Amino acid sequence: MLKPIDIQNKEFEKTFKGYNCDAVDDFLDIVIQDYEALCKENVALKDKVRLLSEAVERYKEIEDTMHRSLDVARQSAQDIKNNANMEAQAIVNRAKLDATRLARQIDEEHIKKHQEMLKVKQEVDAYKLRIRTVCDNLIKTLEEM
Repeated sequence: MLKPIDIQNKEFEKTFKGYNCDAVDDFLDIVIQDYEALCKENVALKDKVRLLSEAVERYKEIEDTMHRSLDVARQSAQDIKNNANMEAQAIVNRAKLDATRLARQIDEEHIKKHQEMLKVKQEVDAYKLRIRTVCDNLIKTLEEM
């Protein structure tokens, strides 16, 4: 991948009827600034995606733990006598409510994070389009020279 320093260090061959060196240097300065900003933004977005992925994994682990806990509670309830069965059933019911609440929270958080990711992707796509438009306009300008 091209780095900002590569753009900065790029030297062009000078010819008799070549480009205006100052104009090329000015333009390259602008390209370097924009490219550095894009690189930083890209790193930030990758970090954000990594953090969101880690959060999703944590929620999946919590859900798995809740399912395992619920299975253990059900197995234990079968071994308890009548009076203990009623207590175990109450515990299982509470665990189900907690699991449902947690699952709902996880689903809502997952949807929220997914929407944020889609928004970030749209922003990146919009930024790419702006850069492409700027580059196309620059090429047109250069071709008109």
